[in-house]
Amino acid sequence: MPPKTSVLNMDIRTTRLENGVVVATESLPTVRSASLGVYLDIGSRDEAAATNGLAHLFEHMVFKGTPKHGSLEIVKCFEATGGQINAYTSKEQTCFYAKVVDTEVNAGLSMLLEMVLESTFDPVELEKEKDVIIEEIKGGNDNPEDYIYDLFSQAFFDKHSLGYPIAGDEKTVKGLTRQHLLDHQRKAARNLPVFVTAVGRVSHDEVVAITRKAFGLAGKGGKAAGKLPNDFAAVRAGAFVRKTTPRPGAKLRPRHMVEKRPVQQVTALLGGPGYAWAHDNRYALLLLNTILGDGMSSKLFQSVREALGLVYTIYSSPDFMINAGVYAIGFATEPKDIGKAVKEISKQLTLLKKEGLKKDEMDFAKANLRGSILLGLESTNTRMANLSRQLMYGEKGESIEKILHRLDQVSSADVKRAIKDTFRAERWSSAAILPKKANLSMGRLLDF
Repeated sequence: MPPKTSVLNMDIRTTRLENGVVVATESLPTVRSASLGVYLDIGSRDEAAATNGLAHLFEHMVFKGTPKHGSLEIVKCFEATGGQINAYTSKEQTCFYAKVVDTEVNAGLSMLLEMVLESTFDPVELEKEKDVIIEEIKGGNDNPEDYIYDLFSQAFFDKHSLGYPIAGDEKTVKGLTRQHLLDHQRKAARNLPVFVTAVGRVSHDEVVAITRKAFGLAGKGGKAAGKLPNDFAAVRAGAFVRKTTPRPGAKLRPRHMVEKRPVQQVTALLGGPGYAWAHDNRYALLLLNTILGDGMSSKLFQSVREALGLVYTIYSSPDFMINAGVYAIGFATEPKDIGKAVKEISKQLTLLKKEGLKKDEMDFAKANLRGSILLGLESTNTRMANLSRQLMYGEKGESIEKILHRLDQVSSADVKRAIKDTFRAERWSSAAILPKKANLSMGRLLDF
């Protein structure tokens, strides 16, 4: 008989400091490591068109030095004892994270916060790093498997900021200045929702104390955060109300974008509106996705690849954001097979609309997701990312039992509702990168 999941739920504590910063920890006293994160609730969707790429540039530049430590010292602070440090920028957040041995928690977290709050953005290093990012952009644009996501975002979101490339483009990156970075840093220190998280062999009180010191807060103030509302900025004092671009849901008008290049295959991404993070039927869409296109046993993989041999890989995925969601299917195939591939995808979606998921498919999907969640608990990095995501999207640190219970409670009717809401060809957009001599009208091919 498998062990009860309750033994895997350790001590999760959250504290909101008086400046609005939230500190969250999960204590795992049996491990000898800790995963640390500093999350800024800002990404490319919060940028103006002229400064697109600023959050990504900021992510790069905080590694270049502070008044106290140079760039090599920053990296060595983590790597000298076998630790790791990294960062990423998404459409909605910027994250700086590290994994360290338990003896280096205080030093590692102090360095992460110093990087974010005190980096000097040396002008010489800035110009060099802008060149590096432009090369990164060019490299991504040269790779159809990478660039298809930017092209699809343009098709799906049109001129809404969710359609902006996360790294910006060559023109916007060149136009970014040191003052832009300093203003962005000041916003992080004073205005943005900021989440500091630590999972592993950590002391909540020590993490709070380090965070307070980094933000220049005196004393030992702060209170248990409890459940954090979706509009976290609304609970702030006036001085800390978020000043970034509002986050409305995009006005969705189906668009089908094609770009021709000297390539051999067609790389395509097609999709439509999904659910936002807070939607009450989100778990049903996760279960549906498990059966449709997540893994080698999925309907799309078994039909489009295994039965028909039209693709090497094919997948589907939901993206849950604030006030917006996308459900997409991606694949690559020969130009002569694009019609067959889309026809088979449409066939599978039509069958789902007609039949829903059978009981054995529901059971499989629930067992699959349950196992994925439990396996993820063995990684402090995964636990930290999950805890941070829940807090940023307005949920308190949920117990594993509650998450698994929500999955178990999904019914066939819930999945049928997700199918009805999501699989509507008239609302789907697409992006495709084609060989120069190929032609494609994706909008006409979609039929479900």
